[in-house]
Amino acid sequence: MQIRLFVDAPLALGATVPLTVEQIHYLRDVLRVQTGTELFVFDGKNGEFAAVLSSLSKRDGRMQICRLLRKQPEKRDVRLYFSPLKRDCTEWVVEKATELGATQIVPVITQYTSTKRVNTDRLRLISIEACEQCRRLDVPEISEPVALKELLVAQNDTKPLLVHLDETGRGKKADEIFKGIDAAAFLVGPEGGFSETERALIAETPHTTGMDLGERILRAETAAVSALALFVCR
Repeated sequence: MQIRLFVDAPLALGATVPLTVEQIHYLRDVLRVQTGTELFVFDGKNGEFAAVLSSLSKRDGRMQICRLLRKQPEKRDVRLYFSPLKRDCTEWVVEKATELGATQIVPVITQYTSTKRVNTDRLRLISIEACEQCRRLDVPEISEPVALKELLVAQNDTKPLLVHLDETGRGKKADEIFKGIDAAAFLVGPEGGFSETERALIAETPHTTGMDLGERILRAETAAVSALALFVCR
């Protein structure tokens, strides 16, 4: 069994790295591994390393960094701005967005947002677990919630193209939008969609375009993941 762990500290060959309380519990009590076990670890900045579990007790655990396995790839700029949903759906979106390579995930509060309380600490843990599982080497930034108006005011042509998912049928097709760009930010509305006032505000925002995902009305979480998949899997 391959065990991958994210380490929130710089990694380097020969370093001895302490384990967190949560990692000690996971390795000792859940997986029941022994000292000498090989681990695969990454810090989101310096690549992936092989490490050996050098000590493991109830209150202390350490690993020795042995060799570099993969260099850190160049980071893409793929952002997801989405209106928070019910807790399970929000967590699912964050997990799948992480697997698909989103580098920044931002909860956006809109007029029809049903859930305005967001536990970003928990979302970060879910994102880290997704990175460990899918062999990703960087962890996306999980931002605090922001109001839609504030997000749009900050949008300009120095930022990635803002692609809002347009269920009215007036948006462009994905292949037309994505041609020639390697960075994008996707804006996904709540279950009730954007209000007319919000649609007008989006239409007035520079460096923004609408995208049509087809004739079916998708659930918000499905739309978010579909848009990301279309972009990163080209």
